[in-house]
Amino acid sequence: MDKAFAARIRRLRIDSGLSQVDIQAATGIDRTYLSRMENRGIPSAWDKMCALADLFGVSLDYLRNGQSVPSLEGSGEIIKDADERSLVRMWRAMNEGERLALRAVAERLADKADPSSAA
Repeated sequence: MDKAFAARIRRLRIDSGLSQVDIQAATGIDRTYLSRMENRGIPSAWDKMCALADLFGVSLDYLRNGQSVPSLEGSGEIIKDADERSLVRMWRAMNEGERLALRAVAERLADKADPSSAA
């Protein structure tokens, strides 16, 4: 049992404002498996570790050993609210064509919102 690993996983989830069900929806990791990771520090498969590291915006080194910066953005807040969480869920449910179309629309909207990008 790795208590430090268990505490790190739990802290990242709580600090991000996510429930175990949210993590399951975002990563596909079963909620009961995540609970065992958080409470018993059970070792995790590579794909699960990668999914959690991506979701929380941390390195695999930090996730496993606590040895790197905990947040790539520095804010410690990965998903800020329910709207962002909903967008992430929708994005993950899309096929590649739908993602490309949505990305194009989002880029156009971002360009309109940023007056300095107008040509």
